Amino acid sequence: MKKWLSILMIASLMLFTCVSATAAVHETETRNAVGMSIMGFSAQELHGGTVTSDIIPQTTMTVVNEWATWCGPCVSEMPHFQTMHEYYSSTPEADVQILGSVYVSGSCTPQSALQFVDNNGYTWPNVVEDNVLAAVFNNSNAIPNTIIVDSNGIVRDMHTGSFSSATQLQNYIETWLETLEAEEPGFIPGDVDDNGEITVADALLIMRAAMSIAELQNEAAADMNGNGIIEVTDAIMVLRIAMGIA
Repeated sequence: MKKWLSILMIASLMLFTCVSATAAVHETETRNAVGMSIMGFSAQELHGGTVTSDIIPQTTMTVVNEWATWCGPCVSEMPHFQTMHEYYSSTPEADVQILGSVYVSGSCTPQSALQFVDNNGYTWPNVVEDNVLAAVFNNSNAIPNTIIVDSNGIVRDMHTGSFSSATQLQNYIETWLETLEAEEPGFIPGDVDDNGEITVADALLIMRAAMSIAELQNEAAADMNGNGIIEVTDAIMVLRIAMGIA
């Protein structure tokens, strides 16, 4: 009963603040997968075998790039991802891994994607997008998309569009790496009450803080979209996770 009362309270507050919430969503239009989780994914690697979300906790950050063979902007940025893969593979202390997510559609099949990466000498792991990865990337109506995933499997940022150079891509990665490395060990985005799990209660706390009627002990955990502001959008992201719809 208490859980449903909390949900109803949050829903009422969201309706009350719909104007500000809508504005916030528009401002972060290319980042609307932020707060979702990719834990539980299990996808076929192009060369065989299966890659699962077990790899996520192995590094501070995972960079996942969605692409297709027929996508010009995707193809143009892939040499930059190869450069970054080679750099981070040879610099394990940097604690970053690169993963490709192939969007199978039209002329882009697992077979054509495999031939493409082999012909171009691309060596980072590329998987055929499964339902978990698709649920995240479907938040964008264009490709390529690149997401920053922390060691808990939470999407911290989503970038739609291609990177024009390896330098631009590396700056993007390094900026987020600094953010994640600065966070407290064991930090779980969305777990503002620090009880080890993300619940409706966390969303309610964030909503109250966004409306300036409560203070948070862990503001970093509440800032789901990483913009430095505690807002309604953050509460919505946490609520989606808590209700299993992220």
